[in-house]
Amino acid sequence: MFIETERLIIRSLEPEDAESYIEMASDGSLQDIFGDCTNCREWMESWIAAALSLDRKDDPCGEYLAYAVTEKQSGAVLGSVGCSYYEDLDQVGITFFIGSACRRNGYASEAVRAYAGYFFAHYAWNPCVSADIGDARRSVRQLIATVREDNIPSWKTLEKAGFILTESRPYRDIHDETALPYRFYVLHSHGLDGVLSRWGLQDSSAGQIYDTAWQIGSDYVLKVYHDREMLERNLKMLRLLYGQGIPVAHIIPTQDNTQYASCDDAYYFLSEKLPGSRITQIDGSIARSMGEIIARLHVAFRKCEPLEATWDNSLLDEMNGWVMDSMERNQWKYISQKDYLQTVSQLAAVYDRLPVQLIHRDIHFGNFLFADGAFSGYIDFDLSQRNIRIFDLCYFVLGLLCEEESFEITEDTWFIVLEQVFDGYEKIQTLTASEKKAIPCVMECIELLFTAWFADQKDDGLAQNAMETCHFVRKHQDKIWKCLRLS
Repeated sequence: MFIETERLIIRSLEPEDAESYIEMASDGSLQDIFGDCTNCREWMESWIAAALSLDRKDDPCGEYLAYAVTEKQSGAVLGSVGCSYYEDLDQVGITFFIGSACRRNGYASEAVRAYAGYFFAHYAWNPCVSADIGDARRSVRQLIATVREDNIPSWKTLEKAGFILTESRPYRDIHDETALPYRFYVLHSHGLDGVLSRWGLQDSSAGQIYDTAWQIGSDYVLKVYHDREMLERNLKMLRLLYGQGIPVAHIIPTQDNTQYASCDDAYYFLSEKLPGSRITQIDGSIARSMGEIIARLHVAFRKCEPLEATWDNSLLDEMNGWVMDSMERNQWKYISQKDYLQTVSQLAAVYDRLPVQLIHRDIHFGNFLFADGAFSGYIDFDLSQRNIRIFDLCYFVLGLLCEEESFEITEDTWFIVLEQVFDGYEKIQTLTASEKKAIPCVMECIELLFTAWFADQKDDGLAQNAMETCHFVRKHQDKIWKCLRLS
């Protein structure tokens, strides 16, 4: 195999490469691929011999394929790129490393991008033949990647090379002793150009702005989904909101007049880019405006119901279900079982009197755009669901408390912001007395939900932070009620 890029040569391994890999192993560069490399001098030559044998079979669904990444000018071995078959996931995944002495030069993303192009040109339209069973299994039209959450350089490399984040969850890779937080990525054979051609925009510039979204030129945003039902539900919601004059993204049909394009197992839709950006500071005026903005969205949401395939969720069911299960698995490390059950029983006592409707579920300033100080649009309805309506308000003000440094607010000014947000909301629609009474308890439950989530992700620091916010709310519930003018 031979690939040439601007600065690199990617080629089949040679026996003479063993010394270079042994040297790179000394700095830990090969640990993710090989595990313990303490005695690699004893087995490196045999590994290269096995790799050459697999190279001759040229089967990406075999054990693995590995190639040397070398500098074009000097011929020096910089690292490796290739693929490995994940038996547990039944997928082919990309593998790569660059020795520590040669990092921060963009070599990894250049090698990954080049190998992915070669991979799809070589395997995407041909049967993937297993040498062991001797039959055609399938065409390989996507590459996956699994990267530990804390390995930021590697997942940044994948994103630069066009891989799309599909999920984050605990996973136990081959050299892990226990399950750890991992990010899962995918790259499809068609690439963005093939998708954009459905709109006649294949020659437009594309820059990734979120894990699942790209800005196309200066006027459009392309978003990808892997859940077709979620996409179709969200498109219907956007159409209904847009029809009410709510500032949401306007969907651009494909050239053959469909609402989205499907390629392999991914689904894409294009929309006009809304003007504005997120704000980074908040004062009383902005806080009151945000209350009004959330209320207007709730009014519009009610006109979207009933919406097919809407996720009916219940905060109370979550507290009695997976959140409690997480606390038990963690042996009540973050809160005593008695205190937890007391909070849940308080929520249960009033839950039937809390109005339920379609909500956004991810209310924070990243999902609200402002242009020249004025609100300009709502984005990201991926988590929208039917739930208690005060969830959105509680979630929003808690987010400000958790990011107090970013928004330059103190704990004292947070209460002023909270009062202004709820006052703004009630200018549009009134909250019931039961809702106001339940707000501190709902806030506690949201932070317990985050505590359980971060605990399951093995992020003890963020789990502890969420629990501290829960304690803060519990300590100051009377002050919260006072801000809501509830004696």
